[in-house]
Amino acid sequence: MTHSNLHPGVTVMGLGNMGSGLAEALLSAGVSVTVWNRSAEKSEPFADRGATVAKSPAEAAANSQVTIVCVTDYDAFFEIVHDEAVANALEGRDLIQLGVITAEQAQHTGSWAASRNIGYLEGSILGLPDNVKNTSALIICSGPKNLFDNYLDLLSIFGSAQLVGEAIGSAYNFDKVYYSFAYAVLQGFIQGAALAHASGFSIDAYTGIVLKRLPVVMENLRRIGDRISDRNHEGDQATLELWADSYVKSLDLCRSLDVDDSLPTALMGNFSKAVDAGYGDKEISAIFELLLAKRQN
Repeated sequence: MTHSNLHPGVTVMGLGNMGSGLAEALLSAGVSVTVWNRSAEKSEPFADRGATVAKSPAEAAANSQVTIVCVTDYDAFFEIVHDEAVANALEGRDLIQLGVITAEQAQHTGSWAASRNIGYLEGSILGLPDNVKNTSALIICSGPKNLFDNYLDLLSIFGSAQLVGEAIGSAYNFDKVYYSFAYAVLQGFIQGAALAHASGFSIDAYTGIVLKRLPVVMENLRRIGDRISDRNHEGDQATLELWADSYVKSLDLCRSLDVDDSLPTALMGNFSKAVDAGYGDKEISAIFELLLAKRQN
């Protein structure tokens, strides 16, 4: 499928691992791409694939209606985009920020873009460079809905895209919300791998069992999410006290095998505090109330 008829030209500034993935995905989709990177040698592979290599960020911005910027931090972004020549080139055009910045920094750039008549959409990439290349990433966006709608097909080249709010900065806050889940899952998986290895089990067997259980895990996540949404933690599946009793045995196994127990100790702390707070006969979703207790006081 080609997208060239919908977006005849896109500029990508920043050709690190993620920026390169974005440029590769666009080229594979048949989009005409202009690239720019501080170190020019990173642009050479894209020139070989038919991309236009700009000599400056201002030239790159002037070459397309929409510019995607994906650099490592806000200092780099500010130095590139807030340059007067680049700002002049971007006026009347659109800017999509897919780099690593904070919500406050995004808000600052959003105000600056509005003052320069630059359409501004921000996004956070949930996924790795390979996910972007094979169209399995999720782009969490915030900004004007009409601008998001205009570039939905373009962003979908990288996988899928979702607008989480029109307020500038909300995409980056949502990013942190999601990663609080994703990082915990990854570390939990690695913790289990360490326990499996220390116990003499095959890592391949452990990984296979985890993968087989994923559909059930997904069902439980939906059930728990529904209970949290309703703020109703009554249930007949398993009490929080039962979960805690089972988990403490995993913690004991860690200690008996001399495997680092920092993560399971922290998780056990949540179980213990929730039971002590009177949620022992509720479902595990009741830990949600414990985590918000300080905010509510």
